[in-house]
Amino acid sequence: HVLRRIGAQALGMPAAARWTPSEGEPLLARFQATARGHVGTKWYSGKATKIHADSTVDVLYDDGDTEQRVHPKFVKPSKAPPASAPPTPVSMPPARAGLSEYELQREKNIADNKAALAALGLGDDSPRLIGPRVHQPRQTARKPRRESGPPQRVQPSRSRSAPDRLSAGLELEDVEAVERSARKKRQRRVFREEGGDAAFPRTEILVAESRWTLPALPGGGRHNSSCHLCTQGVASWRGAFSGPLGCSQCPLIWCSRCLTNIYEECHDDAATGDNLLVHRVIEHANEASAFVCPMCTSTCPCLRAGCGSKIEKHKSAGWVGVTGRRDPLCRTPLVKRLKDDEALASLVA
Repeated sequence: HVLRRIGAQALGMPAAARWTPSEGEPLLARFQATARGHVGTKWYSGKATKIHADSTVDVLYDDGDTEQRVHPKFVKPSKAPPASAPPTPVSMPPARAGLSEYELQREKNIADNKAALAALGLGDDSPRLIGPRVHQPRQTARKPRRESGPPQRVQPSRSRSAPDRLSAGLELEDVEAVERSARKKRQRRVFREEGGDAAFPRTEILVAESRWTLPALPGGGRHNSSCHLCTQGVASWRGAFSGPLGCSQCPLIWCSRCLTNIYEECHDDAATGDNLLVHRVIEHANEASAFVCPMCTSTCPCLRAGCGSKIEKHKSAGWVGVTGRRDPLCRTPLVKRLKDDEALASLVA
């Protein structure tokens, strides 16, 4: 195909035009390749329902799905012939009757390529531009002989002096890296012992999480320790992290700050300064084990198709409790209502 295209350009022949279907014509199209790219997409059969001025095609797939404005490069003719036109029998020369259709097409392609090369002056009688290839034996480096016995690992000395460590077989860069790592460990230990601002004891985290009254999971196990939306936890808020709402079907938890942005009633309650409705919702739903999270109902923003990480999709919906609906990524907040949830509707006055 490459030689055929080069020969056509050299002889001034027009290039093959891109195929454009007509309305109602069967075709093959890459589903969602126009929006996501061809990687990971497949060809599906359907028919064209509308041809736009920019050559994009509206496709109705055989399984009932539709797609608008599919790029022409993701559309090709259907392999199946039209129902009204019977297949044309292939006429084979008598001398070639024993060849298959693939072999006949291969010989035809070879003849076309030879004709294109002859028109360009690159036939078999043309001078060779590249000499014969000389085979050279590959030279492989011999692996060093393996010593018998277990390998001896060189351990750094506990002495602070660099010459002692260099005598053990370590380079100067390795010595500096070891000392720098040990110095950072000592600084972190002293910082925790002195009660630094960024230090929050692990024991207090475990105690705070043990006080949560989360619903039991169907298959056993424990819930997560950080919110699914904002990824915050007890350590993030230095212990000022209230009890979250746990899903009754999966290990995900949802903090009160994010729930305030999800549900309109909780958002209005927080705007008045009360901000107690969300905590009543969490307590009631955990005791009744009736809350099914948006991930289990397939309504979470992170399940939407498109670019961006999960946290960016959460922010675009205005659900993240840290920034809420004032986030620059949020243009159209996704609002839910407690009265639409049968398990939580009783808490709305």
